[in-house]
Amino acid sequence: MTDWREPLLDGLAPLPDGPTSDAVRAGVFELGDQAVVAVAWDFAVRGGSFGVDEADVFVSAARLAARDRLPLVSFLRSGGTRLHQGMQALVGIPRALLALREVAAAHVPHVAVVDQPTTGGVWVVGSAADIRLGVAGATVGFSGARAIEAMTGVALGPGANTAESALAAGLVDDVVEGEEVPAALDAMLATLAPDRPEPLGLPAPVPVPGRRGWEQVAHSREVGRLDGAALLGLLAGTGTSPVPLLGGDHTVAAGIVRIAGRRLVVAAVAARRGLRVAPPGYRLLERAARLAGRLDVPLVTLVDTPGADPLPDSEQAGTAGVIGTAMSAVLDCAAPTVAVVHGEGGSGGALAAAVCDVVGVTPDGWFAALGPEGAAATLRTTPPEAADLMGVAPGDLLAAGFADAMAPAEPDALRGWLVAQVDQLRGTGVRRDRWTRRLAGPPGG
Repeated sequence: MTDWREPLLDGLAPLPDGPTSDAVRAGVFELGDQAVVAVAWDFAVRGGSFGVDEADVFVSAARLAARDRLPLVSFLRSGGTRLHQGMQALVGIPRALLALREVAAAHVPHVAVVDQPTTGGVWVVGSAADIRLGVAGATVGFSGARAIEAMTGVALGPGANTAESALAAGLVDDVVEGEEVPAALDAMLATLAPDRPEPLGLPAPVPVPGRRGWEQVAHSREVGRLDGAALLGLLAGTGTSPVPLLGGDHTVAAGIVRIAGRRLVVAAVAARRGLRVAPPGYRLLERAARLAGRLDVPLVTLVDTPGADPLPDSEQAGTAGVIGTAMSAVLDCAAPTVAVVHGEGGSGGALAAAVCDVVGVTPDGWFAALGPEGAAATLRTTPPEAADLMGVAPGDLLAAGFADAMAPAEPDALRGWLVAQVDQLRGTGVRRDRWTRRLAGPPGG
């Protein structure tokens, strides 16, 4: 049976004057209309083990990708470190991770194809990829089943440490059959390709709704607006799908989309209406913000959540800490950032996604220091009175300086609005010093 990788890598041109290895091939090949740097492990050669020569090859390939600004694709099939080389082999892991910093500094993507098997130090390297594509049925885990049983006496049951279990845990972003990898990889890299901006008409101005306080909250809860995950998908336009970014749960949805030739990293906080965000969701928001900075791609956040999950499981998993870490990642993002409040904005749990260069609010959006019910319990009043007191409606948010503009709620119009925002932030030098802005506080405060 033909290995699905062979036709894909058939035209691989070896690294010029680079190191070589029997267990790893590296070079440049064409995928679609793009040149790609590939590193391909061969499990048939000493279990694809990662030794000194293999680390040399990987470092050289990563540096070529950084120098020529070409995507790096790692095709992983390895049992891990070459044990008989001892520590000389093991230090290949930090060598590879340092080489990947050069790839990140060049703002080019690293995609790992996680195949059968991917274990040990090679999975450490694969886990550091920007996008992880799993192959159905592959063994995926830091330790192999035999090593686990020998070290711990525990035998893994069926379904443990597989590409599918990694997908459920958010450790890979998608799982496809081997023969589907070339098409999936081509689609991913097409979305990740450098920007080629196309004109997109500006949407009509959005009037500020006259609703105040509780009236706006009630409208937002009753109107038939889109869920965050659905809105994310529609932003990609007809006939395309976002490159998925997964986390450890489904409270946040994230992906990379292409709008009129422009790449955007988008995080929907939360993925569905009424959903409170748990710690894994904030870790996904953090990942999206850091990826946007690494690729120099604008970050867009879609905010519609009553806030963070307040229940004990989330509290004990470090809710406050992960909110702070995610918020810091958004504040630190080296690329332009735009937030769209298209529904509920509840407290610091929603604010983590809204500390952006530009904050837009749709006619269906509102934002509060605490949801009206929680605020009412704290202030010993009613939810309507609490909402009116806090000034949660779009007009209030604009007057207070928290929001910068009205944004359209309809996906097609929102696409045009987002393009206008990111083009202005990039092209005319008006990107704000968001640290100074946030430290100074809102002008209407």
